[in-house]
Amino acid sequence: MARGLFMGLGAVGALAAAVTTGVYVRGDEKPAPALSAAMRAAPETVCIESNVRLVESMAPGCLSAAQYEALRDRAVIDGGGDAISVNLAAPVTGGDDASVRTCAEFDALSEKGWYALSGADMRREEYFDRACGALAFLVKAKPAQETHFTGGKASLEDIRSMAMAEATGFGEAEPAAAVDVSEMEDRVWKVEIGQGETMIYEIAHADFNGDGLGEILAYVSVGSAGGTARTGSIGLLEKASDGGACVFKAR
Repeated sequence: MARGLFMGLGAVGALAAAVTTGVYVRGDEKPAPALSAAMRAAPETVCIESNVRLVESMAPGCLSAAQYEALRDRAVIDGGGDAISVNLAAPVTGGDDASVRTCAEFDALSEKGWYALSGADMRREEYFDRACGALAFLVKAKPAQETHFTGGKASLEDIRSMAMAEATGFGEAEPAAAVDVSEMEDRVWKVEIGQGETMIYEIAHADFNGDGLGEILAYVSVGSAGGTARTGSIGLLEKASDGGACVFKAR
């Protein structure tokens, strides 16, 4: 029986893919990828080199922690690129509702227990969870000193290892349903397990936890093929060794 990450609800949003940082790959048998010109010029930045957009005026490039922090004051956008707001209800009875547009506003109230009340606001809140969760990671990120992800991106084998672990139930040697993995475009993956469908969008490769080792910031959206119900999570793709399995750890 599958354990749920890839068998939940369907693909959501329109994140594009991201980034390589040109760091050394562990293992003497593998050459180190060349550093990009942007990384040579700005070694303390973390790069997004794709069309990923989370907030207004966000564009491909290499940004510092302060610049990612500044993005938290820009309006969050939906899958069509339009600025949106979400209405949050106060955690105490009788309090006034508040409308927020930026991650700085959203995070400040969410940490105090404010929450989306209506169905429409809950759907818009998904975009805030995605954008604000990603920016929270990027603000703290550092360029990776080493990585187990060749070229700073996941491979077909990485995504397949993650999918196989999810598709295989406890005590089972093989998954009960067929597992299909395909790269829809650069750093955008589609995983199909039976009737379940998962989309994995790589956002950036960097050191997100301070150990010097590269992880991949990603958005994972899960659901049934052709279904309309959707949910997703921001988190990190991690590998413990060059040939080891890839795992996704949600924020």
